[in-house]
Amino acid sequence: METNFKSRTKSQPSGGRVARALGHLMARWPAALGLLALLANLADGADPHVTAMIIIIAATCYLGAAVLGSRRSVWVMVVATSAVVVLASVAGLDPTAALIAMGIGLAVFGLISAKGSRRRDVGVQALGFLCYTAVGVAAMMSAPVPTIYLAATAAIGHTLWDVVHFIRDKVVTRSLAEACFVLDLGLAVALLVSAWSALPQ
Repeated sequence: METNFKSRTKSQPSGGRVARALGHLMARWPAALGLLALLANLADGADPHVTAMIIIIAATCYLGAAVLGSRRSVWVMVVATSAVVVLASVAGLDPTAALIAMGIGLAVFGLISAKGSRRRDVGVQALGFLCYTAVGVAAMMSAPVPTIYLAATAAIGHTLWDVVHFIRDKVVTRSLAEACFVLDLGLAVALLVSAWSALPQ
């Protein structure tokens, strides 16, 4: 009886450690989601055009969340921007142009309707949208080698954007910033590795 009691008390700390470890893993579901998205987008290899499009989508989502004034709305924006890309493609339109039009519309509406600190947030996100979109479009229109480095630059830049927003815990949820961080960083690394591996030995 005493032996059984001792064995149970010894096993409890171990079980507690396992439970805590599982809890930490469950708490990192955004990173896992970002990793799944990364693997899906790298299934056919690193593509600078796809990376540029993803960065423009991400910038539009951040801007949309600032305009709506709700951090959780950024996940709705992920669905909305993805739907715009799909619908534009089905309709024979340019998905990039559709996203740019969406972003400009959000920026104009947000700057007109927002007040106080929210207007400042919208302004910052609108500026970010313009910068990331400019680099993304430049990547799409460049020669093969510059395309890779421009797309990687946009992805690295937005990775830092994710980190800043995760630390500040404003505009977007930390879950989105974490998922986006994994995706952006992974895309940047994949592009740079593909570029460097193609260099003459």
